[in-house]
Amino acid sequence: MLTAGIPVKFVVNTQCAVLRHDKYLTITRGAAERHASGVLAFPGGKVEAEDESESVLESTVRREVFEETGISISAEIEYVRSSVFNLPDGTPVLDVLFLGKYETGEPRIADPGEIEEINWMTADEILAHERTPTWLVEQVDTVTRHQRRRH
Repeated sequence: MLTAGIPVKFVVNTQCAVLRHDKYLTITRGAAERHASGVLAFPGGKVEAEDESESVLESTVRREVFEETGISISAEIEYVRSSVFNLPDGTPVLDVLFLGKYETGEPRIADPGEIEEINWMTADEILAHERTPTWLVEQVDTVTRHQRRRH
């Protein structure tokens, strides 16, 4: 992507719709978060410069889900979609969404500034929640369609 002949560098962010039975692991983003504080989201985080594994996106999302929530996800995760958005300061972000299955762990908040709350919610509960942003509605719809295609 070019802007006036200047290459644009993206922040790369991963998220995971972690599924356990018929519920997804959701977080409410904490007040200390610069972007989208106080709203529901799937757990995840940014690819870091030191992430050099062969499957960097997958290892990043596994690490971030565990660091944020204490939940381990299955070894097999599925790519669902990618999208681009800009942070309020104009920084472009490439956001990659995965679908993973719960493996082990009990939800716990590692950093209360980063995460206010953790819940297991059905797709309908997420869609009906007052703190669900438009982009999460789109992600839930996409994940739901993705699962239907698999079955």
